[in-house]
Amino acid sequence: MLSRHGTRLLFRKEPAISQPTQELTEVSQVVLPFSFATEAAVRPAVSLYDTVNKGTPLAIIEDDPLATVCSSVTGAVSGERQIQHPLYGVLNCAVIDCVPDMPSPEVPVPLPKALTPDLILQTAETADIIDELDGVPLVLKLHRWQETGCDFLAADGIEIEPYASSAWAVLRDHAEQVLEGLRLAALCIGAPRYHIAVCLSGQRRRSIALRIGKDYLYQTDSYYPKAAPVRYSKHGGRGTVKYGSRVCRIGIQACLALYRALYLGEAHNRCTLTVAGDAVPHPQNVSVPFGTTVQQVLEHCGLIEPPDYLILGEQMTGTAALTSDIPILPGMTCILAFTAAAIKPVTPRTCIGCGRCVQVCHAGLLPFEINRRYRNMHYERLGSLSTHLCDGCNACSYICPCGIDLAAVVREAAATDNTISVDLEEDDDA
Repeated sequence: MLSRHGTRLLFRKEPAISQPTQELTEVSQVVLPFSFATEAAVRPAVSLYDTVNKGTPLAIIEDDPLATVCSSVTGAVSGERQIQHPLYGVLNCAVIDCVPDMPSPEVPVPLPKALTPDLILQTAETADIIDELDGVPLVLKLHRWQETGCDFLAADGIEIEPYASSAWAVLRDHAEQVLEGLRLAALCIGAPRYHIAVCLSGQRRRSIALRIGKDYLYQTDSYYPKAAPVRYSKHGGRGTVKYGSRVCRIGIQACLALYRALYLGEAHNRCTLTVAGDAVPHPQNVSVPFGTTVQQVLEHCGLIEPPDYLILGEQMTGTAALTSDIPILPGMTCILAFTAAAIKPVTPRTCIGCGRCVQVCHAGLLPFEINRRYRNMHYERLGSLSTHLCDGCNACSYICPCGIDLAAVVREAAATDNTISVDLEEDDDA
């Protein structure tokens, strides 16, 4: 059931949303992890000075083949690095010096007479497609949905947060291919209905509807974070789904990658991301190969001055980065660069119990009460407050007039598992 809670955010998607997508082709160097595996034994498949082609696997992983990373460019291995990535943790990476990639016409791959679920699954696995919504390999999600069943598949291009518009940029440029990729995913998991969910102005929405048909496009409201990628109905018409139905979400870029993998034989080697913030004079959407560093992307877009704050992801849910010398990897769709002038320091004050955090929580939690019990170390009383339902949308922190980071408190409270936890300092004299 849709929550009535939410808050309006000041959208800052212009001018990036109105500009053509820039394609970053002249990349001098990429930094790609050998693997995303953390426990499986990783054996590098390339050595120093080896020449690699686009799509070449960088490692051999017998226990977890889905964790394999393929080269997104053609070039030569010039070294290895270990990096601390804000989203992926510690990664052992290959440094690849790129050679100019000669543009070639897109040649369709001959398709079999019948597209079977097994063929679609195999294609998603071979192309190393990772869904940008959650960073999970698409083949794993398709497998899971096959087992659990799916009544409605939604391509989530809502982007209800302030800055990001990369999903819209992909739809604007490749709406027909995105819809076909969505159809393929629905065919694979047996979903009888599907549509693309967006939150666009009337003119932009109509331009997409004219190309793919209005029955496949659903407009959500603009409240954050309550917007849902499906239209619920008691009767369930063509573009609706009944309450209680099993609904699955897939990313816009994952749909496009599935189309290109099946029809063009292309591995998932690029992503489109939004670059914005007051340190960027010309906010825009940029298509870049995986492994391109954040610094290269910022230099391509230009900077008014070096940013004081760098956020990977959106303003509400992004992760702060301490350096720009980190690679763009699957799951990243936005880079925000801010100067100190754009950040207003907030001094937290004591909760006044206004209840605004309750009004905007789409999970129906009581953040101010969780904060009170957690601060008073009443961990055993947290069980009835369902802290585990928090999905980290940060709406409660955004709306709090006292400047309390309530979302962080709720996450910490959930980690206590309703038990008393006391940290005792080690006694050196013991």
